[in-house]
Amino acid sequence: MASKYYTIKQLSDELNVTKPGIRKLMTNSFRKRYTSVTGNRILINEAGAKIIREHFGNSKSETNQKPKTETKNSNQKQSETVSDTSQSAVLSAKDETIALLKEQLKAKDDQLANMQKLMDQNQQLLLNTQSENKHLLALTHDEKKKESNVQEAEYKETETKEEQQKENDNDVEESSNTKDSKPWWRRMFQ
Repeated sequence: MASKYYTIKQLSDELNVTKPGIRKLMTNSFRKRYTSVTGNRILINEAGAKIIREHFGNSKSETNQKPKTETKNSNQKQSETVSDTSQSAVLSAKDETIALLKEQLKAKDDQLANMQKLMDQNQQLLLNTQSENKHLLALTHDEKKKESNVQEAEYKETETKEEQQKENDNDVEESSNTKDSKPWWRRMFQ
C-alpha cells in the first residue's frame, strides 16, 4: 500500500495552525525521515503527519482540559473586560482624532480669514493705483494740450520762414569764421 503524502498547507488547514508553525517543528532529522521534495513543494508522509498531528493535538488538548463551565465564565469575563478596554481605547482614539480635526479646522478658518483680509487690502490697493494712474494720465494729457497751444502761439509770433533761414545762414557763416580764426583750444575754454 502506497503511503499518502501531505503538503504543509494541507496540514496547517487541517490543524488550524500556521505554516511557519509546522515548519518550526520540522528539524533536519525530521525532514530526512518523513519528507520528500517534488519541485518546490515539501511533502510529508503519513508517519510525519501523525507526529505533527500529535504535537498540535497535545497542545490543543492541554488548553482544553479545563471544565467547560469555567472556561465559559472566564471567557465571558475576559471578553467583557477586553470589550470594555477596547471600547474605551476606541473612544479615546476617536476623541483624540476629533480634537485634532477641530484644531485643524480652526487653523484653516484662521487662514481663510487672513486670506480674505489680504484680498481686501489688495483690492483697495489696486483701486487706489488705478485712480492715481487716471489722475496722472489726465495731468499729462492736459500738459500736452498746453504745450501744443504754446508751441502754436510761439510759431505765430515768430518771424517768417525766410527770415529764420537768413538768420541761420548768418549764424553758420559766423561760426565758420570764428572757427578759422581761433585755435581749437581757445574755442573750448571760452
